[in-house]
Amino acid sequence: MRWIACALLFAGCMAEDPPGPELPQPIDVVWAKTIRPGDMFVLVPGTGGYDYIATQVDPLADPATVDVHTNTSIANDAVVFEQAIASAHRAGIANAQLEDGTITFAIWGIGLTVPRTSFTYVSWEGLRVPIQVLGGTSRCATGGITKNLLNYNKDNADADATDLYTRLQTWLAAHPGPQRNVNVASHSWGGAVGEYLAEQRETIESANGPLPNATLAFTVAMGVPGFVLNYTFHGPGLRLLGDRYEMEIDRPDDPVHALHPGGNGGGHQYDIVVDGAFLGSYGITTEELACDGVVGACANP
Repeated sequence: MRWIACALLFAGCMAEDPPGPELPQPIDVVWAKTIRPGDMFVLVPGTGGYDYIATQVDPLADPATVDVHTNTSIANDAVVFEQAIASAHRAGIANAQLEDGTITFAIWGIGLTVPRTSFTYVSWEGLRVPIQVLGGTSRCATGGITKNLLNYNKDNADADATDLYTRLQTWLAAHPGPQRNVNVASHSWGGAVGEYLAEQRETIESANGPLPNATLAFTVAMGVPGFVLNYTFHGPGLRLLGDRYEMEIDRPDDPVHALHPGGNGGGHQYDIVVDGAFLGSYGITTEELACDGVVGACANP
């Protein structure tokens, strides 16, 4: 009888369907699902966004252009620009559509003092990307991380996220068009603001009304401070929050996320550049690490 049981077992194994193709992981499909021609990115820089970005744009006459290759200050804080471009690459958006306005890029929170509606950003890849200006000044727009540590709190995250949301409402109302997704590219304190908006969207929307003909679809946050007083974020990884996605990306050697004040600040840089060659945006188009232009992670004491 044992041979019958073996035969039945063998037949059962033979009857099983062959393995199908491996299904794409969520991280592989979320880009194209949320980022389409006609959609929008809101760029939310981190601590010192005024110091690094606005001070470079303010003195320029329109049409203003800032080039990451020739402007060290911009290069030091270009993460959200390159993060958004890399996300569009992952979604299969053509370079021409990044340059011609098919995808709208807008920036919030850097505190420009000269009235300006737009400027052009020249990327590490040489793309000339038009940037719309939403306005606003982040609670951490000036000064370094040490100066702003006490500003990393829930009240400021709520105030900044609400200001971002209402200024986005105003811009969308002034620029009507087909239904579009709004995606957020954010870094450092800006990452905290972006994540707070993604996680508290319903509360902010209830208090201020919906976005005109638009949906908050995908928030990418990099180098988020490891501690924000009175608020806890979901943390690193990709997750679905109701009708929208949130992804937090943190370098393993990022002293801001690790709350390591003695760490090398190069670990807070997510544009991976080695000897002047741009390798990509960490966690989106490259998994390489570089520290101060040299291959590898930053050594923290």
